[in-house]
Amino acid sequence: MKHRLSLSLLLILLLPASLLAQEDDSLSLKLSRDFGYNSGIQIQGRFSYRVTGPDDLERVVFLLDGEPIGEDTEAPFRLQFQTDTYAIGTHTMSAVGYTSNGRELSSNRITREFVGKETTNRIIYWIVIPIVVLSLAGRIFASWFVNRGRRETGKPAISESLGGTICPNCNRPYAIHLWSLKLIVARLDRCPHCGKWKFVRRVPYELLEAADKASEAADAANNTPPFSTNSEDKFLDQLDNSRFDDDT
Repeated sequence: MKHRLSLSLLLILLLPASLLAQEDDSLSLKLSRDFGYNSGIQIQGRFSYRVTGPDDLERVVFLLDGEPIGEDTEAPFRLQFQTDTYAIGTHTMSAVGYTSNGRELSSNRITREFVGKETTNRIIYWIVIPIVVLSLAGRIFASWFVNRGRRETGKPAISESLGGTICPNCNRPYAIHLWSLKLIVARLDRCPHCGKWKFVRRVPYELLEAADKASEAADAANNTPPFSTNSEDKFLDQLDNSRFDDDT
């Protein structure tokens, strides 16, 4: 009985070590996109093999359809390649590693379809560009819908997608236009009030509200009646209207 108990205990102690040894013997291959197109199993552009393995891994040979296309003798084990270098179609990628004690390890396999630039261009033209256009149109419509109340009063909205700013020329607030030109930290935009092109930045809403109230106050203070009240203008108005008086 004691011998069986000792044997069972020994197996339990050795089991984690055996699992660890199996993990150490594994060679893991991953494929990463450096620059290019990747959709499902279709790829085009610049990609990299990336291999990880046991600590005593010394050399990795990278395979494409079972044929060597390169190797690396230093960690991290990596090989960059261009899909355009190889024939269009389905290819299988794998790797073989060699340890310092002479073991040979095989990696998992990755299957991808190499496609040409014509395919990626067609996808960009028919999928990506429409999505971008629809997204931009949605932002414009949303901005218009949310701020139409202010537009009906003849005042540009001051809280749209890109936020609002204050014109450095006339000190009036307005919404930064979606078509404004982004230049590093500022945008080149046209003020809808004075028509000047200026470099502007997004301003907090509290400052926009204050500038809006100041503009309204200035407009109210400078407001003039539709007909002038000075004597000279009155005389000119009477003279102009006299053309319609009946002769006596």
